[in-house]
This record gives sequence, C-alpha cells and structure tokens, in this order.
Amino acid sequence: MIKKIHYYFMVLAIFCVQGLMAQNITVTGTVTDDQGVPLPGVNVVEKGTSNGTSSDFDGNYTIEVNNGNGVLVFSSLGFSSKEISINGQSTVNVSLLEDAEQLGEVVVTALGISREKKSLGYAMTELQSDEINTVKNYNVANSLVGKVAGLTVSQSGGVGSGSRIVIRGNNSITGRNQALIVVDGIPINDSGNESGGSVFNSSVSGGGITDINPEDIESVSVLKGPNAAALYGSRAASGAIVITTKSGTRSKGIGVTLNSNITVENPMFLPDYQNEYGQGTSGTVYPDMGSLGGSSWGSRLDGSPEIYFDGTEKPYLAQENNVSDFFETGVQNINSFALTGGGEKFNARFSYTNNHTNTILPNSGLESHNFNLRAMTDLTDKLSFDTKVTYFTQNLNNRISLGSEGVLGYVFYMPRNVRTADLKNYQVENPSLYDPDNNISDYDVISYTGQGNSTGNPYWILNEDSNKESRNRFLGLAKVNYKFNDWLSLFVRMSGDVTNINNAQITAEGNHFSRFGGLSFSETKISELNSDFLFTSNLDITEKLNLSANLGGNLFKTSAQSIGVSGSRFKIPNRHILANTQEQTTSHSPSAIKKVNSLYAAFNFAYDDFLYLDVTGRNDWSSTLPEENRSFFYPSVNLSFLTNRFIDPERKVLDLLKIRGSWAQVGNDTGAYQLSQTYPVSTIGYLGLTVLGFPDVKYNPNLKPENVTSSEIGFEARLFQNRLFADFSYYNIVTKDMIFRTPVNPATGYSFFLDNFGEVQNKGIELQFGGTPVRTDNFSWDVNLNYSKNENTVNEMIQELETVTLNTTNSGNVSIRAQIDGGIGDIYGTVWDTDDSGNLLVNAEGLPIASSETVLIGNSQPDWQGGITNTFTYKNLSMRFLVDGRFGGKVYSATSASLDGTGVSERSLAFREDGIVVDAINTDTGAQNTVNVSGQRYWGAMSGIAENYIYDQTNVRLREFSLTYSLPNKVSKSLGVNSASLGLIGRNLFFFHKDAPDIDPEAVLGTGLSGQGISLNNVPTIRSIGLNFILNF
Repeated sequence: MIKKIHYYFMVLAIFCVQGLMAQNITVTGTVTDDQGVPLPGVNVVEKGTSNGTSSDFDGNYTIEVNNGNGVLVFSSLGFSSKEISINGQSTVNVSLLEDAEQLGEVVVTALGISREKKSLGYAMTELQSDEINTVKNYNVANSLVGKVAGLTVSQSGGVGSGSRIVIRGNNSITGRNQALIVVDGIPINDSGNESGGSVFNSSVSGGGITDINPEDIESVSVLKGPNAAALYGSRAASGAIVITTKSGTRSKGIGVTLNSNITVENPMFLPDYQNEYGQGTSGTVYPDMGSLGGSSWGSRLDGSPEIYFDGTEKPYLAQENNVSDFFETGVQNINSFALTGGGEKFNARFSYTNNHTNTILPNSGLESHNFNLRAMTDLTDKLSFDTKVTYFTQNLNNRISLGSEGVLGYVFYMPRNVRTADLKNYQVENPSLYDPDNNISDYDVISYTGQGNSTGNPYWILNEDSNKESRNRFLGLAKVNYKFNDWLSLFVRMSGDVTNINNAQITAEGNHFSRFGGLSFSETKISELNSDFLFTSNLDITEKLNLSANLGGNLFKTSAQSIGVSGSRFKIPNRHILANTQEQTTSHSPSAIKKVNSLYAAFNFAYDDFLYLDVTGRNDWSSTLPEENRSFFYPSVNLSFLTNRFIDPERKVLDLLKIRGSWAQVGNDTGAYQLSQTYPVSTIGYLGLTVLGFPDVKYNPNLKPENVTSSEIGFEARLFQNRLFADFSYYNIVTKDMIFRTPVNPATGYSFFLDNFGEVQNKGIELQFGGTPVRTDNFSWDVNLNYSKNENTVNEMIQELETVTLNTTNSGNVSIRAQIDGGIGDIYGTVWDTDDSGNLLVNAEGLPIASSETVLIGNSQPDWQGGITNTFTYKNLSMRFLVDGRFGGKVYSATSASLDGTGVSERSLAFREDGIVVDAINTDTGAQNTVNVSGQRYWGAMSGIAENYIYDQTNVRLREFSLTYSLPNKVSKSLGVNSASLGLIGRNLFFFHKDAPDIDPEAVLGTGLSGQGISLNNVPTIRSIGLNFILNF
C-alpha cells in the first residue's frame, strides 16, 4: 500500500514540476545586513516579472533569470530595498541596510489572514521553521516548550503519544481546555488530545498536532486565548496554534532539499536505588519459592547462595544497574527530501518524510511516512488556484501504558539482587499443559516472584503480549482566489480530514492478570469537512483612514464511528484469533455527527498609521445544541495605539511603542447527541426479548454552550534600531455556564443531570523580551526570554456540587479536584495525623497514622514558568540553546511511594538495622511514643501518607542545544550544492535544578484534566543527542 501511495505522489510531483528544467541563466549569491550577518527570507525578484525566490537560513539564494542583463530586486521587512543589475554575472552578493521606518512585520492570524503585527490589539507569538526543526522531534508540540509565554506543554506516555497543549490556563472543568490546531487556515481534528489518566492503566493516544510533519512547517503562530482566536468561534475558547506549511517558489528550475536527522536516546535520569539489601522481608530472605515476594526488605547482600526466582540458588549480590540495564539505547531517524520549483505563474512543492524510531523499551517503536504535495497557479490575472494533499501513515508497536498496571510497574521496583537478563527466560521450555476449563496451565509467566504469582514480567509484556496501532490520515484542501479589482477579492475553500485508526491488542495465555489470555480489535474512523468563503476588501476611505474588511462563512461537519470485537480465554494456546476464544463480545458506536454553520465578519480600521481598531463578530449555529439555543454570537474588539510617533518622532531611541487592549467573547459547546435521551441495547436479551439499559445521565434539551469572556491589555516596544524588544500582557478570562453532570437523587432513576452552571477564572501576566545585544562583522548574539504567571480559580459552583473529583489514586489517599474557592487541579491527600495540639500521632504499634480525611496540599498548575533562548553566531558557526523551567505547582509521586514501600529506594536504607522510635504521641498510651518499629514497617506506613510524596514541580533544564556549521558559499558551490550544514543537536541534556526526586515533575499521567497532578510509572524522560544534516541543491 505504501509503495503504491509513494508512486502516486511521485507521479503527481513530476507532473507538477514538468517544464521547470528550462535552461536559463543561474544567479547565486548571499544576502547580508550591513554587519555581514546573513539574512534569511529576503525576497529576490527579477524586476518586471513574477519570477522570484527567497534566501535560505544562511542568506544564500539561487534564481534562474530569463535576461542576463536584467535587474534583481532585494527586499525584506525592516530593510531598505535594493536593485542590482545582473550584467551577465553568475554571482551577485548584496548587503541591505536597516530601515527603522519599516516595522510592518507580517504574521499569520485567525483564518490564515496575514496582518501587520503592529496593528494587532492582542498578544501572539510566531515561531519560524528553524526554531521548530533544528532540534527535531516527531511531535511538533515538543518543539514549542519554553519558547512562548503563556504556553504550557506537558508530555505523557512514550513514542506515539500526544501532548497536552494549554494556553493561559484551564478554562473549563468538563469542556475543551486545549488549543485548537489550525493548518493552513483549516482547523484539523484532534480528538485524541484528551486521553489517558487512569491510575491503573493509562494509554495516551496521538493525533492532532502529532500527525503534522515538522519538516513541512514554515511557521507556527500561537494565538493566545479568545481575543486572538475569536474568529474561530466555539472551537477557540482556549486559543489556537496556527501552522503555516511550506509552498514552492516561483523561480524556474527545481530545488532539492535533503535533510537527515538521527539521534540516540537514553533515560535522562532514573531513581536513586539502594544496593545493600536484597529480595526478602523482615530482614531475611524468602525461605522458599512458595513465599517468594517482590520486595527488597531482605538481609544484607553478602554473596551467599540463596533461593532465586527461577528455582535455583544464586549468589545474593547487588545488581546495581538492573533497572537501567532493562532500557535500551533508542534511535530516532528522521529523513526527508523536498522538491520545489515553479515558473512565472505557478509553484509547487513535494515532500516525503520517514520517521523510524526504536524506543528505549525493548520491542517498542514507531514507523511513519508523510507525503505532501502543494501547488499554486495563476489561471488568469484575477483567478488563482491553491491545492494541497497530505497523506500520513503510522505504525506503532507497543504503545506504553502508564499507571500501576503499566509495564514499568514491574521494572522500577525490581528486587535489588535480580539480574535483568534472567527475566528474559519468562516461560518454561516446551509448555504442554493447557486446560482453561479446569484452570490448568504451565504457560504461566515467570517473573521475579516465581511462576504464576500475579507479578508481571516486563519482557513478557513487550514480547508475548501485543499492542499495535496503525493510523492513516488524509488531509486535502482546494482553494480558489478571485480578485475582482484592486480593493476586493474572494476565496472559496474546501477541505477534508479523514483519519482511520486500527488497534489490535493481544494478551497471551500465561499473562499475570489474565491467565488464559484474550484479545481485542477495533476500528475507528473520524472525518472532518470544512467549506468556507471569505470576501476581503481594502479601501482608503480618506488620505489617513484605511478600512480592511473581511466577510465570510463556514460549514463544518465532523463524524466519528467505531466498531470493536473482543474475546477472552483462548481455547488453544498460541492461536491468537477471535475464533479461538471461548467468549466474544462486540461493540459498535454508530456515526456521531456534529455540524456547525457560521458567518463571520472583521472590520480593521487604520488611522494615519498609528491607531488601529478591529471589530469582529461570528455567529455559530451548532447541531449539538437545542434549536432555541442553537444560535450564538461571538464578538471581539481590539485596539492598538502606536505612541512612539508622539514620544520619539525621530526614532532616536524608540522604534515602536504600542499600547494595546482587547475584549472578546466566545463559546465552548458540547459533543454530539447530548440533548435527547438514549438507551443502550444489551447484547444479551432476556427470554428472547430485547433488553434496554437505563442511562446514568439525563440529558438536557435546554443546554447552552459555555460562555468565555476575555479581556487583555499590554504593550510592545522596540528600541535602538530594533536591537531590543519587549512585550507585556495582562489578561482576565472568565468562563460561565460550564456544562456539568450534576448529581441528582437516585429516586429520579438517574445519577446525573446535564446542566449549565459555575464559573472559572484565569488571570495572569506574560512578558517576553530580548534582542541582539551584540552584533559585529563576524559575530552576533540574539537572546529571547519569556515569563508567564497564571492564577486559576473556581469562583462558583452549585450547592449540590462544590467539588468535582478528576482522579483518585488506587488507595484513595490522593484525589485531584476542581474545588470551589480553589482551582482546577487542587491536590487533596492524607497527612500525618495530629492531635489538637499539633503533635504527630502513632498507633499502639508505633506506626505513623494517616489522617482519616484528605486535606488540600497543593495544586498541579505551576505558579509561573519561563524560558530563555540564546543564539550565538560566529561566521559560519551557530550555537543555540534553550533553558526553560517551571516554578511552583505540586505533583504527587505515587512512583516514589512505591519505591519506598518496596524497599528499593536509597531513602529506605534508613532504620534498616536498629529500627526507629518515632517522635510522636502514641494514641494507645496518650504519652510520648516508646515503641520501636522496623524500617520496613515504618516505610510501609509512611508510603501510604500522601503528603510525604507531594513534590514541588520546580525544575530548570537545558531543553535544547544545537551547534551548526554551514559551509561557506564558495565551498558549497565548488561541491555542486547551493548550501550545506551539519549540526550537533541535543534535547533534555541535564537539569540545572530539580526539586522532585525520582520523577520528571512535568510528566503527566494523561493529556486530559484527569491526568494532571499524579505521576505513576511514567516513561523516563528521554535525553537525546544526535546530528542534523541539510543539503540544498
């Protein structure tokens, strides 16, 4: 299949670039500023034609011209244009001078509309391709971390898993909190972005931004909150990530880009383990195989022969690296090539990218292929056509589950004398007994507690059990632009986004939880169709007043359906097919369809190039809301005032000082089929009759969308010929009428009623500043620093529901909540119990007592976060590094509690020999405690008290590093290439500071709200080091 698709795209690519090889005069050169620093993105156009190109990251360009005596025009924002006569030369180098008058930086905003940044009344940040691709990752979200003020990206799961992307805090308790993902003006489906979170078995899916090829990205605009994204209506309550992909150039000839990125991966860190005591309990080894357990509370590791889990006796020795030995060296290899070209009236670009990743876990990896073709052509002087087709396919082997039943739950707590390699012998040779009806089998897994003792073996889970996913995704768009005259134009666009996901899970016979195994297969199809139009006009009403107006509409339809089969208890071993199971069940979710029709308008007034007013409005009609509440209007107002022309009209210091403010109101609606009551049909009838189940939730025919109101003020400044810049924002976002499941009296026949109520508020500040402090002929230093602080509060609930529990640990000692007068993500947990005087308490046996009630211990959202990016360039050598951190916020480490409870942590060495008399009041005597308890019993009690494992999330790390050398232009030309570069790259290299032991405090259990605030057997954070090689022909 892949080969056929590959062939198909190659044929299309060849067709689109036919005729591009016409022989013309080729001119090459380098564009620099007046200090000799290369300038990327400079437009180079053959005067009098539409033939043009742009300079690359190193300032190099290549253009084929029709007239060797013609003129080349060089232009770039912030620089004065320059015209150079070719005069038959094959090399034309040029230096451009800065023009402080040109502050018209153009950025991509909502609906894909390009605007001058100085005119915007709201905050947004734009990142360029090199900021995404220099230290490449298959997941684009990972390349946004630490670079944008107000943007929080949390990692969950291993390869193939998604990320949680939140802008300016959590706006809703049950609704959408993550940013909308928009590609080339079209919102894409990201239905997998709220997954995982179970403390038992958390599987985090991919999708959305993880399906976008980083190599195809030209820029990423982060639209912060409703103010910037109001034109997207009910889908943009939490802001938007707007991705613009690369297109071809209108220079004749074919450009070829080859990029190879390879990194080796290893765990960034692992917990600190003790290596003095081995497998056993109460200070002695387990006496026989029947009593063999998994804890490390045995005697000292002295090398004496002791019983071993395989039934033999082996030296009782410390295996200091048994946990680290389990992890392999992972390799991520991303290779891509792109063909670009065009002519006077068209351009085209074709790209292919392959990602082959072997993870740090055995027999776990990912293989993906991405094909992308984009072509644009001018059909007439007024009519143009733009089309894009993307096909993405991915095969994932052994997606890693987190939680207490996840594979790493059998790795992190491995007894300290167990040899990792011995676990590879996880089954007896030639098993022959298998009788499910009589509960007889010798296929049972062998782990470090022996055979068939309900302890998983990680090698078995990754080699005998199977967890595979295949994902195929097609995205396409066709866009027609028509220019009526100089001030009025129209585009009509249609797009489709279709995703097919197949999951196959097999639990082999002998599994520690399911002795006779089982399987499940599922197929899911998600489609999203968008049709929209947009009229754009630009008129000079007076000499000083300009009006830019946009009027458009959108038809949106999404549908999702799935079907699944499962079977349990294999009849015959090693035949993992549905027909070989004793019990089968089926599931079917018919197509759930949601439609939203919209009309929108935007009026942008500009007065004398210093005062800008934007007024926008969008009306949505949603099929998921009742007819009387189906229509909702979402307005916004933005104001931008450039004060520098009055404060410093000669621009001696101030190049720009903009005061801005905005107000917006958007919605957050619900999913399909939430209005009319539905009843599940049982697959097993009664006496031949069809049986209907009774639902827990009574739906509400009067449901309304959540209402999100946002206001923002701020300023932007640029000083000293644009050498320094600063950007400050203060925002206040209030969400009302949240959609909740309200508990009701069971006498009603229901458990919950769907209703609107409550209020959540986010308010905070963002600061971004930097510039170019040093710039000489051969050296430059660029720095960019960002800071953000957000405060989240739940202001209103109803009497029946003052607390919403988002997640709870297995034992119930910790719960993650949204609490009135608190915040979303409040962590409630048990504490060491005290008497009325505040004295710590122990029981009659001298063991610490956990409180009977949980109390507020912290919140999972960080107090503030920031990052700093430095780029140093010396001639052809460039070094860039990103240091970022989170500060404040709490996380409960269930991993650490288990490390202590099983006796494998370095902490658990305390009190091993002599025990401890806990300094507390003994509840049995009412006096000072005098009872001595063993270290094992002490840590067993302490590991159940939540407050002992509530850690601060504060950490600062070297997130990204790159050292890149670009071949000089003359050397490149002598080798027959336009440019070439080789870079040493790294990600997550080390921590400067980290408060939390054992875990990465940024790793979460899932990408939804339920996955926040608890860390339990997460995949270790990866440190990657590698090379990035780029060739341009």
